[in-house]
Amino acid sequence: MSEITASTRVTVILPTYNERGNIVALIEAIRSALEGHDLEVLVVDDNSPDGTAELVRETFKDRQSVKLVVRTEDKGFAKSIRRGLEDATGDVLVVMDTDFNHQPKYLPFMVESMKHYDMVMGSRFLYGGLMEPRSRHLLSWVFNVYVRVVTGGQITDNLYGFFAVHRRVMGGVNYDRVFFGYGDYFIRLLYYLQHQKIHILQFPAVNGRRLAGQGNSRFLKVFLKYSWATLGLSFRGRI
Repeated sequence: MSEITASTRVTVILPTYNERGNIVALIEAIRSALEGHDLEVLVVDDNSPDGTAELVRETFKDRQSVKLVVRTEDKGFAKSIRRGLEDATGDVLVVMDTDFNHQPKYLPFMVESMKHYDMVMGSRFLYGGLMEPRSRHLLSWVFNVYVRVVTGGQITDNLYGFFAVHRRVMGGVNYDRVFFGYGDYFIRLLYYLQHQKIHILQFPAVNGRRLAGQGNSRFLKVFLKYSWATLGLSFRGRI
């Protein structure tokens, strides 16, 4: 569907908040995984109090391929991703978490697969995918069944948020209707993209482990919020 060559610019968008212990190692891993590509790494930091932005600025000050945006107003995870998508200069846009849950080793496969698909995304719930602990795996799997039943969609993992997409595809997305809240933005994005009948490849992904810091412990509260967001989409019509 699209020619992907070494000259195809790839932008990897990294929304950050208090990821000082992870960000440098992650950027280096991304650069290594996509060596030979025309690569732009775009760090979008929500003015982290732990000095994440300052560390990125100092460490990569001589590398034009690493760019930093610091947001001081209207902060939030989904809005940071929106800013990254708006500022990116790549033809292929990749969004990934900054805590190593999304493993850089998958990036070459994802970018190469963009020759044939409009979007490539990881799924923990295809055969070969995995997340720990198993209790969260089960709860997340049940939630994704709920999303498919309510919306009529076919995506197996509506929460993972590790994806590559062509810039032209995002040009057809109404950002105001998608990019707010937290991880629920991805449920909305996939809902609208499926309505557009784009070609999406899902591949089995094993959830990685963060090097430093702690993840979100408000698991049940988050799922309740995401459930309401999914129910709201059902009133817009099934896919």
